[in-house]
Amino acid sequence: MKAPRYKWQPTTAEIAAAAGIRPEEVERFDHNTSPFAAEWAAGVAGSLPQVNEYPAATYRSLREAAASLSGLQPEQIVPGAGADELILLAARAFLSRGDTAAATTPTYPLYEIATIQAGAVFQSVPASSPDFAFPEDALVRAARDSDVVWICAPSNPLGSAVADDAVDAVIAATDGLVIIDAAYAEFSGTDWSSRVDRHHNVMVLRTLSKAYGIAGARVGYAMAHPDLINAIDGIRPPGSISSISVALGVEALGREQEMRATVAKVTALRGELAAGLAGVGFRVLPSLTNFVLCEVGARAHSLAAKLMGDGLVVRKFPSPGPLGEYLRFTVRSSAAQKRLIDHLERYVT
Repeated sequence: MKAPRYKWQPTTAEIAAAAGIRPEEVERFDHNTSPFAAEWAAGVAGSLPQVNEYPAATYRSLREAAASLSGLQPEQIVPGAGADELILLAARAFLSRGDTAAATTPTYPLYEIATIQAGAVFQSVPASSPDFAFPEDALVRAARDSDVVWICAPSNPLGSAVADDAVDAVIAATDGLVIIDAAYAEFSGTDWSSRVDRHHNVMVLRTLSKAYGIAGARVGYAMAHPDLINAIDGIRPPGSISSISVALGVEALGREQEMRATVAKVTALRGELAAGLAGVGFRVLPSLTNFVLCEVGARAHSLAAKLMGDGLVVRKFPSPGPLGEYLRFTVRSSAAQKRLIDHLERYVT
């Protein structure tokens, strides 16, 4: 079976050229990245010697920094080039042709892509509109016969939390591997690392692309029992994270208070964004992330196209599909969000 491909939006430069504006005037409401630049990053990257040499392939400094933050041991950590590389590596390491991986849907599409690329079968466990409540009972049933279960907590693209009890029920139901993608955990205050010590069949993925604000560096890490970490290490490229990215990752993980301050600012801006979107008549789903999902109706794709023509890029979804009439909006600066709402008012009202 041919694996589906991840569909990227046009680049910022392409959007700017089409809209007749400068690239810096384009606002990306589609990437779920931080609206705040890591001002310290330039100094770290600029001080690195020997970029003509490969990075140390063990990434010991990153493992130690992540382990210190999570209360685990370095042997329970494996870094990757963002959570995306770790998703692909996990599928390669733990799925074979004929195996089954399950996930609730709608969810992050890379789980299905990685599963099919590994030759396994992807089992969708749909959450029902209009609120897309986590289908715990159905996922527990699917988990019993699954080799891997993917759980995005909090959910992308829904923005909703997944209850601890629901996750624990899935873990208890399967002998397979439960992979918890916690890319947005800093925004929800959720910490799944204790499951790693309690269960040998749990892997938790984290990223520095969201709350830590260094998406361009491509740094993430997985937490799991050392046997699972060794399986990832056995197929991990020896140098997929650059020396510059390693230094940025270690520095970012040492700035937890700064990260928490950023999360507080993003949370406040999320409230502004949600209020503005509700004000133009959209149904805004509750969010514990750095984005909000809105039910827009049949005009969703036409609105997204109009906004892109103005240099405002939002996330649309395949139609027909469960989110065909929804749009997702990343939290940006107050000024950018006001610009978005102004344009939406023009088109909607």
